[in-house]
Amino acid sequence: MPISKRFSSASKEKIRSDVPESGGVYELKSFGNLVYIGMAKNLRRRLLEHYRDKNPNGFRYKKAGFFGSPKKMEDKHLTQYGSTDGELPPWNTDDTR
Repeated sequence: MPISKRFSSASKEKIRSDVPESGGVYELKSFGNLVYIGMAKNLRRRLLEHYRDKNPNGFRYKKAGFFGSPKKMEDKHLTQYGSTDGELPPWNTDDTR
């Protein structure tokens, strides 16, 4: 299931006010390009870490459902992206989670 939300502009304030502390999958954008697909048990905390470390321009996310697994969501999302684009987003190739 792709993320259907529009990208939001990345800022500490936007992340703190809009992003839940629940688990899910997310995408990061930099200068108009999708650069990272990830998962988190706490979306707000993880997006704030990315904002501090890599300073993306935009983000969007999808919460895991009650029985959903963020890791399974991420795996499915990366597989779908790879089958469409042929390779992973650039920041996923040097992922040091």
